[in-house]
Amino acid sequence: MIASDVLQRKIDALPEPVLEYLYSERAGALNLEIIEQHQLNEKQEEAYFQILRELFVKDLPLERLLLELKSKLGLDDAKAKALAIDIAGKRLLPLDKWLADVTAFLRALGADPKTFPDFRVTIARRTVDEAVEEITTSVASEATGHPQQRLQNVVESVLAGVRTEAQALDVLTRPEKIGGVGLEPKAAERVLEEIREESHAVILDQRAPRHEKKEEAAPAKAKNVGLELTPEDALEVAQFKKATPAVDIDALVQEIYLASGLATQDEAMAKRVKTIIGNRLRDVRDQMETLEIMIQPKELGGLSMGQDAARALLNLIQSRLQKTDTAAQAKVQTEKKKWVETERLQKAQSETQANVEQKTELEQLYQSIVSKSKKVAPTPEKPAAVATMLDGKSAAPANLPISSASPVPPDFRAPAAPPEEPAVSAPAAPPARPPLPPPVTMVKPMPAPAQPPAPVAAPASFAQRPKLDDVKASPKLTGPVEELRAITILDFRRLSRDPKEACVKIKDKIDLLGEQSYTRRSEGIAAWTASEVTRTYLELMRESLNGTPLTEAIAAREAAKKPVLTADEFRAVADLSRQLRY
Repeated sequence: MIASDVLQRKIDALPEPVLEYLYSERAGALNLEIIEQHQLNEKQEEAYFQILRELFVKDLPLERLLLELKSKLGLDDAKAKALAIDIAGKRLLPLDKWLADVTAFLRALGADPKTFPDFRVTIARRTVDEAVEEITTSVASEATGHPQQRLQNVVESVLAGVRTEAQALDVLTRPEKIGGVGLEPKAAERVLEEIREESHAVILDQRAPRHEKKEEAAPAKAKNVGLELTPEDALEVAQFKKATPAVDIDALVQEIYLASGLATQDEAMAKRVKTIIGNRLRDVRDQMETLEIMIQPKELGGLSMGQDAARALLNLIQSRLQKTDTAAQAKVQTEKKKWVETERLQKAQSETQANVEQKTELEQLYQSIVSKSKKVAPTPEKPAAVATMLDGKSAAPANLPISSASPVPPDFRAPAAPPEEPAVSAPAAPPARPPLPPPVTMVKPMPAPAQPPAPVAAPASFAQRPKLDDVKASPKLTGPVEELRAITILDFRRLSRDPKEACVKIKDKIDLLGEQSYTRRSEGIAAWTASEVTRTYLELMRESLNGTPLTEAIAAREAAKKPVLTADEFRAVADLSRQLRY
């Protein structure tokens, strides 16, 4: 049974048209009519109103109405069925489709919906995008000069139930440089007020597609011949299209949801069950975290399941997950083997082609060298005059001058010849050149070596200075994750004198990583866990669990000159770890 204060808060959060109908005189008259017609006593009347409240806040599925009437009012089958028909036709039918499919429920009980009044509550429906646009437009004057996209994200997260109002107020008033919107407190309250009014005035359709924009007809572009697909590219695209699609997680979630026995007409509860199943399939939560959220009460975001039912559902999820992993691994192994074989063949073909090309180049080079070596240079011919003289002939070549004035030396006279042939004079030898004088070598005298300066003794102060080898540069950080991992206790205290404020700054850094992706947030948490601050906190926690009081553990570490946290720092880090855990 739901606590009365929790139930009242849920009733107050219902849309305004629904609240007006619940508190109208018409509803009161119908309740009185049903109570008198079925002769309910005071105890049964109290149970009747409790069942109505749980139906209106969608904590009690319409399919369980008969069972609740039998168990809480003590009615038999016939009376419980008659009362269920009157409740559905007179009190629930005006909220048909919003509350549940009341018309189908009446037909299932054998009643005709047309026999009841045709009064229906008019409830305006609006998509989340439309609501976000209307809210941001209404607060445009207060949000001028601030990041509009970040403001829209905050509003959308509150409407979708991802953030609470307190979390949204923190982000709205947080400075822009650390991931906030940077609004004044009054402007942030105005935004939250607009969100409340929008949530109460209309029904937000969470299933409607978001951020869909009509595609405008793009102007025709000139055909780019350079971007045409080659036959090889077309074949690769065709093979890619024929590839086996990846595992459809949404279909698997729906399959497990239907097999779990938790199917309900309550959209919020159905979405919660599917989200828990999907988080386990996507490995967002492990088995213990999934079991914990299943056992938690519905008021705290859980499913209020028993231990046995929760473990049965978890085993079902694990069996489907194992089958999916096995199939995926088999597919990966098959593709890996195929890829390795393809690479091996390509490598062998490449080596063969390279060897052929290298052999061809060597043969061409060899043929070129051989063809050049076969070309022999021509033998130079002897001069005609020298050949004539060596052969003992008197005939002179035509290009030599004939002179009768210069006698021929006796050594070069030709043998006797007929008188009609004139004598040929040999060319005169060139005159002998006078011998060249020997070269004169100039020797430059070398100066005497200079005496080296006397060494100067270094001052004693220089000898006492530390060597540069003792100075080591600190490693440079490369990103926010490395910064979180490298935070020491001294760095943590430099963030703020108040440990709680320092932990808030650490959480802001991790939240900024979370805005990028869930993976980056996980990396940030892992880096913070590996830092000196968290390691010291865990060591103190371990000593405390072993029976050592916290104050004594801190004093012992201080005496041993080990890194230590104060009691306030220990409690602040413990709160931060709890926030990052949940």
